[in-house]
Amino acid sequence: MELLWSDPAINDEITGFSSNIVRDPLKQNNMTLFGADVVEKFLKVNQLSILIRANQICPDGIDRFASGQCITITSCTNYCGTHQNDACFLVVQKKLVISPKIIKPSSQGTQWIQLGDIPDSANSSVRRATTPPKERNQKQD
Repeated sequence: MELLWSDPAINDEITGFSSNIVRDPLKQNNMTLFGADVVEKFLKVNQLSILIRANQICPDGIDRFASGQCITITSCTNYCGTHQNDACFLVVQKKLVISPKIIKPSSQGTQWIQLGDIPDSANSSVRRATTPPKERNQKQD
């Protein structure tokens, strides 16, 4: 199972595991979407209080899942020059007080430099498409 490329389900009501067809370009069923119940069980079994992860584009820079027990952050703004997403980093203080700091995309845009393909011999992992973005959270009044 490819855990690095597995993602939370689209909302907390979805439980268990399901295929992650967005992240699995070869359709090998080795990447999953996991439900809030899976996060809660993982944290309990491993005696942890929170899971902090990255490698998924969050339009607002940060996304909370499983009643806030799983936090996903995006570390770069305007991913691949096309997503206009915010970025985020977390300041973890004493007693695990977590303060997110949001970084907005530059109004001047980003200059991307294409470096060319990495030879297959340099990386034996499966070549994947760019990271797909999460849907933007709808703010509740």
